[in-house]
Amino acid sequence: MCLSVVAIPTLSIPARHPPSATVPEYQVPGTPVAHLSHQWLDVYERGKSIFPPIAMISSAANAYLAWKLRDTLAPDVLGYSWSSLYFTAIGATLGIIPWTMTAMKDTNGQLKAHAVRDDAAAAEGNGEMVVSAQEKAMRAKQDEQVPQLMRDWAWLNLCRAAFPLVGGAMGFLGAIHLQSI
Repeated sequence: MCLSVVAIPTLSIPARHPPSATVPEYQVPGTPVAHLSHQWLDVYERGKSIFPPIAMISSAANAYLAWKLRDTLAPDVLGYSWSSLYFTAIGATLGIIPWTMTAMKDTNGQLKAHAVRDDAAAAEGNGEMVVSAQEKAMRAKQDEQVPQLMRDWAWLNLCRAAFPLVGGAMGFLGAIHLQSI
């Protein structure tokens, strides 16, 4: 959630000068869009290496509880077994994986493509490559899309953050009810 609520809006804050007459201030990032997409890619890659293992560890803990409590009756107030509660928590937590691979795929792909579009030329030492007028127009259009893609990504990521939050809440609910046994 921090990425959606804090990091992306902060990376996208407008410059401290008046915006152009044609583009509203909230759509003009304060940093060049090429750098903005590089920052997004760094945030994305760090999150990709940190959060899935956390979800796996949390799911493993819930799987252990589901197995350990498989023969323990849940209170009637829950309306289902302990195992189903913990397996549902696992499903909710691991929901980040299909969500990322389906709902976020296009946005992630476009932002990543923008972030790395000049990497090959820079690696070859041709950072100042010559581009045609048509290529410049295409690049300008891609650059204009980045701030909106960042906002879209922030919302999609906020939705994705709800999956492990729900899974954690279910595990917490189970823990509270276990205290009454």
